[in-house]
Amino acid sequence: MNLTKFDLKLVPGYEEWLAAKIRQLSVEALTQQTLTCNACGEIAGTYIIEYEGQTFRLPGEEALAFLAFIAESSA
Repeated sequence: MNLTKFDLKLVPGYEEWLAAKIRQLSVEALTQQTLTCNACGEIAGTYIIEYEGQTFRLPGEEALAFLAFIAESSA
């Protein structure tokens, strides 16, 4: 099997979709006293997330997964 490695950032619309999903989940995560610096992600490429007294700096895909985990854990 030959898998081609590619950069998702080259897929048209992917980065915009990712940023929008992270913003949406950031709002949902506020109910769990979770704060997300979205400007950090747009400028520096990593998001700062404060959750349960800890601060995490995560790249976009990991930030999305972590925020989804937080939102789904509260449901």
